[in-house]
Amino acid sequence: MKVNLGLINQFSSQTLLPARQPDQYFELYSVPAFSNQKPELLPGAEIGSIKQFVEPNDILICKINPRINRVWQVMPKGQVEQIASSEWIVMRSTGLSSDFLQYYFSSPAFRDLLCRVVTGVGGSLSRAQPKRVAAFPVLIAPLNEQKRIADKIRTILTRIDTCRERLDRVITLGKQLRQAILSAAISGRLTEKWRGKNRSDWTLERAAAVCEKVQNGGTPREGFVAQSKIPFLKVYNIVNQAVDFNYKPQFIAQSAHEKALRKSQTLPGDVLMNIVGPPLGKVAIVPDTYPEWNINQALTLFRPGKRITTGWLYYLLCKGDNLDAIIHETRGSAGQLNISLSQCRNFLFPVPPMAEQQEIVRRVNALFAYVDAVEARCQTARAQLDRLPAATLDRAFRGELVPQNPDDEPALLLLKRLQAAQTEPAAKPKSPKPNKKTKMTELSPETVLESIRLLPDEQFTFDELRSQIAADYDTLKEVVFTLLLEKQPALKQVFDPERQAMKFIRVKP
Repeated sequence: MKVNLGLINQFSSQTLLPARQPDQYFELYSVPAFSNQKPELLPGAEIGSIKQFVEPNDILICKINPRINRVWQVMPKGQVEQIASSEWIVMRSTGLSSDFLQYYFSSPAFRDLLCRVVTGVGGSLSRAQPKRVAAFPVLIAPLNEQKRIADKIRTILTRIDTCRERLDRVITLGKQLRQAILSAAISGRLTEKWRGKNRSDWTLERAAAVCEKVQNGGTPREGFVAQSKIPFLKVYNIVNQAVDFNYKPQFIAQSAHEKALRKSQTLPGDVLMNIVGPPLGKVAIVPDTYPEWNINQALTLFRPGKRITTGWLYYLLCKGDNLDAIIHETRGSAGQLNISLSQCRNFLFPVPPMAEQQEIVRRVNALFAYVDAVEARCQTARAQLDRLPAATLDRAFRGELVPQNPDDEPALLLLKRLQAAQTEPAAKPKSPKPNKKTKMTELSPETVLESIRLLPDEQFTFDELRSQIAADYDTLKEVVFTLLLEKQPALKQVFDPERQAMKFIRVKP
């Protein structure tokens, strides 16, 4: 059975301003800390706005951009008070399994409900409204069944994480295997039985001696055109050690190709390497999609000569031994790494006989194809695994994950106890009681605007506005966001770099 969240939520907001206790430490559950799954331990002096007290096993549902699935369970308490930012909706129910609630609020079905009731223009400005969330349904199953469901989900998610880690290791091993294959190929070990142990016919030569051409490119002052016969390659067109001209394709005019960029005319079968990074080491063979190409100054072409093949040259550059030898000599500014054309021309290449080059390339191609197939299967499995957590939660809350037990206490009796608990007197608040003379202001956009006009400064923070208005935090925030989203807003939001905080500015009519 299902019941509205607000009818069973025992949480009663009790707030504090940590800055008033500057030397006291707090365990803060902030939205930025969620990605690390570890609350921040901070002194009150470093916590700038009003927070709410929370307790172990409270479930925190993030109001900001609820498309990002952020649901957090408060951990066991240590030596300091536990607090949370106001961007969390807090769910507390001592009669329900906290693990069950955490999984339920993380489910795709509940996430869809949150996304339907957001206000704001999108991204970090979109927020779920607590009053509407209080009307959302919460699944009430017998308590023992809740525990069985939570245990089953935890077991499955743990297995998914284990499988994901193993697949990631296989993908990492694939990269290492490629380097091992290249090492065996370039050292001659890969074809030792084919050739014999004698390597006397191998030579070590400069790139300029065995390549017909080693040349970097340039960028024409004029000559870029929407379409022509001459495609123009940049570093971003090398993806996964291959040319990808579908991404931001550019063309140059035939005149620029034949005059200003004549020296960097590029042909199919040339091997390209970037000489500006990071990262260095991008390598690709120019395909025969076009009969001629051209390149910019961040790329160097290596055109095979009569004693070296395209495939052998490509794998030599992919291995990167020459880059490793000169990496300490690279120069540049602001983190940039540059290799000179003269350094490229002085690369030292081992040069086996042509027949052995061709045999090595054939074997490397075959081995790489096998590694590619394994990696493709791992990527497919990884994509399927990434869909399993949501599918598991869906099954769980459709009642399909664990069998029901007729001996369990009926959910209706559990619900009656929860509702009875709601009628019990609330616990004594931890924060000081408000002054009896202070009255909560009836909020409307008009009353908030009037209070804004009474503020002494054009710029102000949300906390400064709240100090002017004795109002509920969430209600005031909703009114402020309503004012920001009006067609002719009376205030706008800006970032104050000095205080590293968001501020509001009055807009004159």
